[in-house]
Amino acid sequence: MSNTEASDALAALADPALSLRAYGKVHDQSTGREIAYDPFKITEKLQSTVVSYFSEPPRTQYGQTKWLTLLGYRQAGKSLVAELCAYAKTAYTPGWDHVCIADTKSRAEYLHSRVHFCHARWPDSLRSPTVPNRESRQMTFSGGAGGKMRVLSGESGAVGIGQSPDSFHGSELPYWANAGEQYTLIYPSMVNRDHALMVMESTPAPMDAPSAEWWHDQCRDAKKNSGRNLYAFFPFWDGKLNRRPWPEDASLDIDELRLLDKYGPKGLQKENLAFRRLMMELDPEIRRNPDLFSVYYPFDDVTCWLAASSSVIHHSLLKRHQQGKLVAWSGPYLEYEKPEPEALYVMGVDPAGYAARDHAAFQVLKLYDGEWTQVACYADHTEPIPFSKKILEVARRYNNATVAVESNGVGAAVIALLQELECKNLYYEKPYRPGITATSKSVDQMLSWLQEALKDELILKDADTVDQLTGYKHDKRVEQNASSEILYGKGAGKRRRERHHWDKISALQMAVTAARRAPSRRKQVEDSTRTDNIVLFRDMTWNQVQEHRKKVSQDKASTKRKRARYRRKK
Repeated sequence: MSNTEASDALAALADPALSLRAYGKVHDQSTGREIAYDPFKITEKLQSTVVSYFSEPPRTQYGQTKWLTLLGYRQAGKSLVAELCAYAKTAYTPGWDHVCIADTKSRAEYLHSRVHFCHARWPDSLRSPTVPNRESRQMTFSGGAGGKMRVLSGESGAVGIGQSPDSFHGSELPYWANAGEQYTLIYPSMVNRDHALMVMESTPAPMDAPSAEWWHDQCRDAKKNSGRNLYAFFPFWDGKLNRRPWPEDASLDIDELRLLDKYGPKGLQKENLAFRRLMMELDPEIRRNPDLFSVYYPFDDVTCWLAASSSVIHHSLLKRHQQGKLVAWSGPYLEYEKPEPEALYVMGVDPAGYAARDHAAFQVLKLYDGEWTQVACYADHTEPIPFSKKILEVARRYNNATVAVESNGVGAAVIALLQELECKNLYYEKPYRPGITATSKSVDQMLSWLQEALKDELILKDADTVDQLTGYKHDKRVEQNASSEILYGKGAGKRRRERHHWDKISALQMAVTAARRAPSRRKQVEDSTRTDNIVLFRDMTWNQVQEHRKKVSQDKASTKRKRARYRRKK
C-alpha cells in the first residue's frame, strides 16, 4: 500500500460517519445485547447530529471550527456517541489529543469502559494498537497512527489546567462542581486552535444543581450562534424509546390536550404522552414534582428550566407565559404584531454605553384595558447614536409610542439625542424630568409592578424574554459598579454578572412603568351585544326613529295601570 493509499485509509477510518457505522459495536438499551452501532437506532436526529459534527464540523467565516452546545433529553446516548466519535478521531489521527470531562468519577470511568467495549470489538486487522496502561481512564495509541484520549472528573476544582486538546467533550455540565471556572481554565488552551472540536452536552437541570445556572446561560448564549458557538436542541420525542402505546379506552386530560395542541405540529404524538404518564407514575422524583418531567424530558428550550431558587420572579408567575405560543428570538429586532391604527403603545428602553458589556434593549407594549401585549423587541450591542435612531424609527411606526428611557448614566445621552431628533412622546416621571431614574426605591417598585403585570395584564410573545425572566436576579439592585469590581476583584462573591443576561427585563420594567400611567382604552370586540358607547338608531332614518318612538309610547300606555277613581257618596 502506497503512502497516499495509507493516508486515505486512515482518513476514512478517522471519519466516524464511515468507521462507526461499519465497525462500531455497542450495548442495545432495549435488549442489553451487543449490536452494530446505528445513530438512528434510538434517536431520530440527536446522535446523527453529533456524528456529522465530528465528521464534518461547520466553520466560522475565519475558517475555525465551531463548538457545539447540545441540549437534549435523558437516555439519548449523548455522552456515549460523542466519545465513540472521539475514539475514531483519536485512534486514526496521529498525535490527536482528546479530553472528556464528566460530572463524576464513576460516570467518567463508565464512559471510558464503553469506549474500551467498542475498541475490543473493532476488527483485528483495522484496530489501532494501544500502549499497555494500567490507568483505567486513559487510552494511548501506539505506532504513530493515533493519539491519546482520556477522561477526567468535573468534581475536581482545577480540572482543565495544562490541557491542550484537539477535541474536548464536556458531559453533564450542570452537575460539575463549578463549570464556569473549569471552562475558563480550558478555554485558553483551545481558543487559538483553529481545528479544535468541542462538544458540551447535557439535559436541562433543576436550578439547585451546582452549575445549572452557568449551563442555562451557556445555552442561551450558544443559541445566538455567534463566534464559534453552534447550538442544537432536541425535544424528548426525538427519542424512539420515549414512546408507549396509547391505551384504547383512555382519553386525553386538559394538560395533554394543551400539550398536543401546542407541540403536535412539532412532532409530539399521543405515544409520547403515554410515556409521560408512565414516568409521572413510576419516577418518585417526578411524581413529587411533575414540573421535573419537562426538565429531564424537555418540550422546548424555554419551559425546560425550572426557575432558580434565587430568582426574584416566582415560577408560578411565568407558567402562563411559558405555556403560551412563544416566538424564537432572532435579533437584533423582531416584531410580533404589526401596528394597529387606533392602539396605544409604550416603549421601555434600557440603553448601553460605548464598548459596554451590556446589550442596549427596548420593549414595545400594546395597551388595552387589562391587556398589555408585547409587540416588538430589540437587543444588541448598539452605541447610543444608532440606538436612538432605531428607537425613534420604531416609536413612529407604532403610532408615536410613549418612550420611557432609563435616565441613569448613558440614558441621559439617549434622552438628549431623542429630544434632538424631535421624539414626540418622551415619558416624563416628573415635570421637566424626562425618563425614569433607577434609585434604590424605584427599582424595587418597578420589580413589584413587573410581577403584578406578569400575573395579570402582560402577554409575552418573545421566548428569549421569558427565558431571561426564569433566572432574573434583580440586577439593578445587585449589580456591582465598575469601580467596585476593580477594587474588590472576583473574591468573596463580588464577581459582576455576565453580559446581556437580563437587559430585556430591564427594558420590560420601563415599559410596564410607563404602561401604568398611560390612558386606558377598551378593546373593541366584534359582534358584541353590549350597548356601551353605541349610538342608538345609527342605521335608521328620521321617519323610522319617530315611528319607533311612537310605537314604544303606545306600548307603554297600553301596559300602564289605570288610576282608580272614587266617587263621593251623596
